[in-house]
Amino acid sequence: MSIHFVIPYYGDPGYLIDAVDSVRKQTVSDWELTVVDDGYPGRVVADHLVSLGDSRIEYLRNSERLGPNGNTYKCSRLGRRELLCTMNADDLLEPKYVEIVSGHFRDQSVVAVQPGVTVVDENGGVGDSLADRVKRVISARPRSRGTIEGEAGVRSLLAGNWLYTPSLTYRAAAVVDIPFHEGIDAIHDLAFVVDLLLGGGRIAIDPAPAFRYRRHGASDSSTRARDGRRYDQEQRYFREIALQLRLRGWARAARAADLHVFSRLHALKVAVEMATAGDLSGARAMVGRMLS
Repeated sequence: MSIHFVIPYYGDPGYLIDAVDSVRKQTVSDWELTVVDDGYPGRVVADHLVSLGDSRIEYLRNSERLGPNGNTYKCSRLGRRELLCTMNADDLLEPKYVEIVSGHFRDQSVVAVQPGVTVVDENGGVGDSLADRVKRVISARPRSRGTIEGEAGVRSLLAGNWLYTPSLTYRAAAVVDIPFHEGIDAIHDLAFVVDLLLGGGRIAIDPAPAFRYRRHGASDSSTRARDGRRYDQEQRYFREIALQLRLRGWARAARAADLHVFSRLHALKVAVEMATAGDLSGARAMVGRMLS
């Protein structure tokens, strides 16, 4: 099966150039790549892509800034092949990424594949943050080779999102009807996958290392966490999805949305960091979000 990589871009051109290079090093050559520039200043990326002379690579630039959520959603609508991957512009593929994920789609019920992920820091060194240690703990069982689906799959992800969603490849036909969730930039990736499961799809899990996910403190999600926007957006989404799940009769998944335990624990972690830094009012506000 052929794959279309569509990368939402806004940020360090060096990271994007490395990401493109990792796509070009795939052991399977049946792919195409589109970079969707959300208005980052300068022409470094555009000029570099042209200089490659690779007819499989396309550059698009948005006429107005859509933001991370809007641009990623736009990218999810641009797939021209059977498979679609909207990797982050600062992530990297292992050379066998396409080879590893594509085989799982022979099962027609599979709508997405989560491959094995190595977390790296700003400089490309292997990292191991608290967030990633927590992901390993909560994904210990589903992380093994297999699939997740239905209420059990939704409940697992709402209890604590252990997926690395930028690493996923999707069946392009399965994502065309997924709605846009405005105003939840911090959690749009979780909402996207939950919608796939609500549509009856299955997500295949393959632990074979195929993707390098870059985690760094300067990320947009990290900024939103410190100023509280992340938790406000998460709470809004969890309230909305809990209601939707109850209407479907998925009471256990709805309860997981009500509790959103690991979201609350993350808020507590940020509150402690703020208090340690002397921001007591910010810490109190964060604790209030955790308890609400």
